[in-house]
Amino acid sequence: MKKYWLLALFLLLAVAIQAVTLEMWFTRDNEVGNVIKTMTSEIFTPKTGIDVNITIMNYDDLWSKAMLALASGDTPDLASFGSEWPAEFGMRGGLVDLKAAFPKDFASMEKKMYPGQMRSLEFMGTAFGIPIEFGFGLIYYRTDIFAENGWAYPETWDEVRTLLPKMQAKKMNMGCISQYLLPEWQTTLNFVWQNGAVYVNEDGISCGLNAPGAIKGFKEMMDLFIHYKLPQEFIPISAFANGEYPIVSGGNWNYSAVDQGFPNIRGKWSLGLYPGTRQPNGSINHAVYNGPLPFGIFTYSKHQKEAWEFIKWFFQDDIQAEFGSRIMKRIPAAFFFSANMEVAKKIDYFPKEHIKTMYEQSYQSMAPRYGLGSVVGYRFVRDAAMSVLLQNTKPEEALTKAYKQVDAEMKRKVGEFERFIKRIKK
Repeated sequence: MKKYWLLALFLLLAVAIQAVTLEMWFTRDNEVGNVIKTMTSEIFTPKTGIDVNITIMNYDDLWSKAMLALASGDTPDLASFGSEWPAEFGMRGGLVDLKAAFPKDFASMEKKMYPGQMRSLEFMGTAFGIPIEFGFGLIYYRTDIFAENGWAYPETWDEVRTLLPKMQAKKMNMGCISQYLLPEWQTTLNFVWQNGAVYVNEDGISCGLNAPGAIKGFKEMMDLFIHYKLPQEFIPISAFANGEYPIVSGGNWNYSAVDQGFPNIRGKWSLGLYPGTRQPNGSINHAVYNGPLPFGIFTYSKHQKEAWEFIKWFFQDDIQAEFGSRIMKRIPAAFFFSANMEVAKKIDYFPKEHIKTMYEQSYQSMAPRYGLGSVVGYRFVRDAAMSVLLQNTKPEEALTKAYKQVDAEMKRKVGEFERFIKRIKK
């Protein structure tokens, strides 16, 4: 009898020793955070025996808190981040290289991602994060107003330039409700990509804004603001709803604000692909900026395998579809779009034609390639656009100056991070 008691005690101790509680920082609002907390306690923990203590973190505070945590060595096990943060933290030795640590699982998950998703998260063969969801550019347009005026949806920027005078003659215009059509760096990247150029070269340590395609794209973008009078600042969504701006650029996250905020125009608007640039082979490049929300695992974590189990679980098709469904049905003002391509086939909370457009635009969207110092360089690109608008600088001169500034910043960072680069290359 004593043997059995000892065996039972041993088993209980073994279970207690193996019990793991992960500490996780999650960068979304409280309502969305409560959804992931509920699903974790309902599904993940009973299945794996791993508890997860999830702290909802303000996005604006995360960078400083994460840097302080890394400096002290007192980090959570895993966290969600801004799109280019994992590479910055990983370069400093703060995050696990997921591609190296979990190669089979990582390769399997990467196959399900939209093309271009990992560009912000990779550097010299490493991958310090993996995207779970992402934001990207879309066009919202009033189908009723377009039909009344006999206007076709503009698939290219050439067609936009043909359409704008017709709209402006009726005191209407094209605008931007949140992102992707302003004299800013994100819009610049869209035009650069569509013209076959890049902001950061493949080496990750040099700038590509001196390429002919980059200069051509920048000039075309600036022409829209100078000669075609596109507004240089955000417009309110109400201007889309009242028909003053019957076609607007925005993010996918604006969907709920349009759909829920203005039920009076429901059925009178739709989604379109971001206008593109026709290529020599006749195809249209609809590239538009996307920003992934990735998860990463801290190197100081004592439970890296368990943290990876959580990330794998959360990335699963059914879990992502369920997470999105709960968010969209319980929180009308919220939005979720999975980085997992398979999930688009499972969601039922958008009209089918909207899902189709989102899927196609997602497939053609791109995250900016991570480069040392490239994030700092975004301000130089914005300054270039402002100098054209405010000081009448020639676009090619403005972008050439920005290129030199960005490239110099990247070269400076290469020297600063030399020891980290050597560690990665080993």
